[in-house]
Amino acid sequence: MQCKFCGQQLPKNAICCSRCGGSMTSSKKIHIPKARDEEMIFNIKPAFDPATLGVRAFFLAVFMGAVSTVTIGTLLYIALSFMSSMDRFMGTIDTMMGFWIAGATAFIITFWLSMYIAKKNTIARKFTFYQTRMEYTYNAFDGKFRYLEYTSILDSSVTKGPLQRMSNLGNISFVCVGSFHDYVVVIGDVRDPDYVYKKVLDLIEVNKELNK
Repeated sequence: MQCKFCGQQLPKNAICCSRCGGSMTSSKKIHIPKARDEEMIFNIKPAFDPATLGVRAFFLAVFMGAVSTVTIGTLLYIALSFMSSMDRFMGTIDTMMGFWIAGATAFIITFWLSMYIAKKNTIARKFTFYQTRMEYTYNAFDGKFRYLEYTSILDSSVTKGPLQRMSNLGNISFVCVGSFHDYVVVIGDVRDPDYVYKKVLDLIEVNKELNK
């Protein structure tokens, strides 16, 4: 089912449009103000910080290395239980080597893969706020351009984690007022978050004055 006012795709049993609010049960055409696409408010791009992402990747790699070590060690222990006493002694040495090889391999693969994915995603992500919508890319591997529509941006806030504080990073949150409910948008790893937060608040206030 397609909205007769704005062309949005809707479920077959939809009563009103989730995009423009037009009634699907009324034949009377309503006036819908055209979105002013040219009026960009601001845009934010997350920063790629090797130190912060490296620490996160390190702990993930340690976890995966431990899991691999336990898994390989358990399998080798079961195999040793079927061996003779002499072979079991040699097998114990093989078990220890298996521990180290499995753990080290899993650690290295997980660490570099995590850093590679984090870098690709960070470079690809960008959040652009317009008068009535936010446009963004989800990640580098999705390849889709997405958007979120709203009537206004109600408020914003900034939070910082322990690792982010060391690299002057933070998370900027927005409360966007939609047609039927509010949306909370969180953008992580923003460089110099206090400055960005202040500029965003100033732009939101200016935008509110223009819409009065």
